[in-house]
Amino acid sequence: MHTDNTWFEVEDPEEYGEEPWDFDETELAFLEALRARAADWRVPWTPSQVGRPEDDSSLLVHVTLVDEARRAVRGEWAVHFHGTHVRAGRVCDQLFNLHPSPDRDFLQASGTAEDLARRCADWFEEVLGRPVRPWNS
Repeated sequence: MHTDNTWFEVEDPEEYGEEPWDFDETELAFLEALRARAADWRVPWTPSQVGRPEDDSSLLVHVTLVDEARRAVRGEWAVHFHGTHVRAGRVCDQLFNLHPSPDRDFLQASGTAEDLARRCADWFEEVLGRPVRPWNS
């Protein structure tokens, strides 16, 4: 179980000269429930953040697997939370768009914020708990 670092820190857009995030109650409930589940994960900690995609269309939460020895990113996965539904998968670009060919890393679901947070937490934990597949597979 991980206790040294926190999962899903909210990135500060003011560092980049942008307006602060304005998360609504549903987004905050989703984030709180996701963090609560992540606190019990049995996978090694990896960088994760919370923000919005460039078009502000969703609450964005993402994780990045880093190969420390090679100082390289091994993969990134993101959840786009839209209040009553989520789309999640492997990231294909710097704008956190999801890979256009969904494979076993893809999740799409509808429900309450708490239910979606539970499902996304389980999905993230499963993704982080297995070996990373190369991009070309």
